[in-house]
Amino acid sequence: MKAHIARNQNAGVPMVLAWNLAPGDRGILDGMADAFGMKVQVVTPDQAGQTVAQLLGEVPVTAGKTLALQPGAYPPAIVAANFRQRDVATLFDLLDNAKAQIPLRAAVTPATRQWVFGDLLAQMAAGKGQGTES
Repeated sequence: MKAHIARNQNAGVPMVLAWNLAPGDRGILDGMADAFGMKVQVVTPDQAGQTVAQLLGEVPVTAGKTLALQPGAYPPAIVAANFRQRDVATLFDLLDNAKAQIPLRAAVTPATRQWVFGDLLAQMAAGKGQGTES
């Protein structure tokens, strides 16, 4: 019998984890998806207890969720993963040019892949997250 290894279908694919976006801002982001070859995944309040890696599909969700947030607990936010540095900067610039109201923005780092998403939002809100690498 052959062993079956679960593969992450999102490996290397640019992804944006989106939190609390207004419909217009979600539309702006979705409109940019093809140009960047990216996927946009909305993070729901009951997913806030998952790690960034779990939300990106890099590791399975195995433990029970210990954190759930209220829908408006933090301002609108995006977390970009698997982008080249210049591409994430371009994405953020294009969002600014389109007047998107997404005040918290970050790029995933190796360390923050292990963070609980709700904790990352709290850190971004504390530092105002705009253009930071969290």
